[in-house]
Amino acid sequence: MRTFKRFLGASVAVLSLTGAATITGAGSAAAADPNFTFDVDRNGKTFSVGVYNNHTRAGFADWNADPDNTVSPAIPGDALQVRDILGDGWGIEAEAMSQSGGAGYRMATSRGHSAYYASGWKTGNIAEGTPIVVQVCAVKGDKSHCGTVYGTA
Repeated sequence: MRTFKRFLGASVAVLSLTGAATITGAGSAAAADPNFTFDVDRNGKTFSVGVYNNHTRAGFADWNADPDNTVSPAIPGDALQVRDILGDGWGIEAEAMSQSGGAGYRMATSRGHSAYYASGWKTGNIAEGTPIVVQVCAVKGDKSHCGTVYGTA
């Protein structure tokens, strides 16, 4: 009976170590092959785009259509900002442009900065009600994974 208990204990230990090695290996493979997804949280014409790397929040791109003087410091209108919050080697970049495919209005990026980084607000006047597209990308060198959100100025 004692031999069987030793065998059972050794078997459980080996299986536990094998399971831990498998889980660790899967995590490493996932980190090497990112899977970026995006979600949008809207409040009127203002919205925030969440960027996720393998289901972990990596950052945000924020579009603020109208000035917000209820916070300090005040947030300007027609303004774009990005925040990189995950030290995964990927940056966050966003560009606001016209829906008709015309030139971009402004770009915010975290390229060249380590996480945690928040860009300044990139702003300027856009005619009220102008349709815009905000393209948000996770960027690393010449690689990018992008999502697009439609809104108005």
